[in-house]
Amino acid sequence: MTPYLITSFEEATLAALIHEPYGYDHADIFEKPQIKYIYNYLKSFMPKIKKGKKTVGSILLEHEYIDRDFLEDYSRFYLGRFRNDGYKCARLHFFNCDLTHKRLDALLAGDANTVLADDTDKKAVKTIKQLQSHYLGFMVIKPLTRTFVGKTCLRVIGDRGVGKKKIAKCYDVNLFGIKLTIDSIAFQEQDKVVAACATTAIWTALHSLPGRGVKDIKSCSEITTAALNFVDGSSNGFPNKELTNKQIQRTLDVEGLRYHNAGLEKSTKESFRDSLVAHIDSDLPVILTGTVYGLKPNAAGEYIKAGHAITALGYDFRDGAEWVYVHDDRLGPYARAKMVMLEDFLGDSTPEAAKGRWGLAMSLREADATTWVPPHEIIVPDISIIPADKKTRIDFKFARGTAERISDQVLGYLVDEICPEFGFDVPEVTYEIKLASIAQTRDEVRQHRTQRKIGDTLGKYTLDEERMIRWRKEKLSFLTGNLARLQWQIDFFWNSERAFRVFLDATDIPLGNAVSGIYIHDPIYADAMLGGFKGQECQVAGMDDEHFFAAFTRAIKQRREDYEGHLNDMYGTLRAPNHIKVNEVSRDGEGTNPTAKRIWDPQQIPLVEVHKAYKRVADEASSNPASKSQLIWAIGKGGELFIAEDIPKPDELGHPSMTGMQAARIAGEIKRKCDYWEVNFFSGRYSGDYTDAEKTQFLTNALYKIRSLFPRDTFEAFYPDAPPSKGQEPKDPETPEGGSDIPEANLGGA
Repeated sequence: MTPYLITSFEEATLAALIHEPYGYDHADIFEKPQIKYIYNYLKSFMPKIKKGKKTVGSILLEHEYIDRDFLEDYSRFYLGRFRNDGYKCARLHFFNCDLTHKRLDALLAGDANTVLADDTDKKAVKTIKQLQSHYLGFMVIKPLTRTFVGKTCLRVIGDRGVGKKKIAKCYDVNLFGIKLTIDSIAFQEQDKVVAACATTAIWTALHSLPGRGVKDIKSCSEITTAALNFVDGSSNGFPNKELTNKQIQRTLDVEGLRYHNAGLEKSTKESFRDSLVAHIDSDLPVILTGTVYGLKPNAAGEYIKAGHAITALGYDFRDGAEWVYVHDDRLGPYARAKMVMLEDFLGDSTPEAAKGRWGLAMSLREADATTWVPPHEIIVPDISIIPADKKTRIDFKFARGTAERISDQVLGYLVDEICPEFGFDVPEVTYEIKLASIAQTRDEVRQHRTQRKIGDTLGKYTLDEERMIRWRKEKLSFLTGNLARLQWQIDFFWNSERAFRVFLDATDIPLGNAVSGIYIHDPIYADAMLGGFKGQECQVAGMDDEHFFAAFTRAIKQRREDYEGHLNDMYGTLRAPNHIKVNEVSRDGEGTNPTAKRIWDPQQIPLVEVHKAYKRVADEASSNPASKSQLIWAIGKGGELFIAEDIPKPDELGHPSMTGMQAARIAGEIKRKCDYWEVNFFSGRYSGDYTDAEKTQFLTNALYKIRSLFPRDTFEAFYPDAPPSKGQEPKDPETPEGGSDIPEANLGGA
């Protein structure tokens, strides 16, 4: 038997190739709605053909293909069937180019350039890379008489951008040794034996979940068995017509997943849209179960057709559109459905229980593949089930509740105070929510660069050099902080500009303190929006609250009052000594400098009386101005001052000899002048890793601290280039941010 056949892409040739392996009734093939849908779906990818030109597009039939999913189903049920066509499937591959046996043989043999050298068609496929660019996906043909549409992966239609997204992952395809890929989510029709529509919806959802390998996903028969075996009153048997919501959830339990289910009977289109966008943006599918309503009554005068389950994998809400993309096993992959009110279609015939309900109106493409026919039925969902990582304990509703309260507070503050005071228009305050891993989040933050420049101003909020330096430190603090693996991230916007992002620990519990941090995208907009939260830190969360607003306000306060963050801002983030000499640290990790002192509080004695070595340094400098005797200093982890004599060779004990193996902040030297002490930041062990601007600012702040510890002495800073500019005057070290009343976000995590 020929291992493969290739024909042009046409309705008749598609039917013929499906008929080829098993001899199914040719007339029945295009009566199947799935085949009509798939044909029209693929047709939209084909180049437009001018009149009189031949068709562009090809179908390749792979005669024998072992499909892992069907092989499992076969062994569980079909093996005992007297009349069966075996366990081998066939597979169709689709291309939007002209492909011939000669061209494919040349690619397989590796001599395409030679064999096809005389091919007059300039668009002829001569490389595997070209073949990949024209690949549209595949469809498995199962050896079943009527429900033969097996695993199908087709290229995603349409663009993806703001307001639109479809979940897809990369599938590897091996075509006789040629490695191809297709971005899609697998689809198949239910066979009404080992799989009901709910089983197929679960199977699709498992394929959609991030981090799951295709080979790790159970077949439909395994999914059904798991649902039946673990629920009281169920029987382990086929055929299976349907799964209950409880059985769906139990199957997800068996898969080791956590699911979040929500009743939709009282939901609005807006609330469902927010939830759908958040989960699709998080690459999480949404399983929807509900009731199918026909637009015309049946023979009994009823509009209800049956219960049904589908998997939502995308949306398009641009410019007022309300499209939801679903895998519907009765129709096809990425089927488009419009969010509508059921009563707009059924009018007075709407059943009482369905009045006021919204639904998904399913539509089909016309034969021209570009226009859509009016809806033929409406699915009214009752429950949404979202499978996720088992550690995702916090539901979306908590993230949405938090976002709503924050946005309301921000908008109220801008409307009542900031905008009237400074005379600018009230911005549109919006938010976006998605679930992300901390690795994804950190990668986004790492690549983010603020578009703001020093000197930008909005009302009383100005981005000066100090604020820019602090923004950079806060970014580094977030990137290096200790945060949970899964985070709900809520982005808040000033009009279309992202201002700040709030993180909720998705692994926390509803009664926990889930706000794990805030990242600033735009320092000016963020400062203006967060200014209204000062004084609200006393709020206490209720037992039944579905939000973490109180935790958010505490996070704002924590950032303002965070002493470690204050020390980082004043004296620099901690640095380990970049080199330690053997004789500078003892075996127990303590410094070996016998003159080292640690100063916490203001001293009532001058510096020379703290240690006799310090007096010797001062005396030598007084008698010999060229003396190299000096002291060394460093600001420690807790803000304390380390001070010691800089002991020269042969012992040569430097900064680590007084701090030991501890990390420290800005450090330098103290030299005695005529009637004062000169302080600099010259320390290759600690200060070398700060920027010049940082060293200047940290020295200015450290000078104030040293003066406060030794009020009976005079200290002056030595700046290598110039004295500090305006705005770099010493600050009160006990007043965070120089006493500023501008609240800051907690960037370091909880």
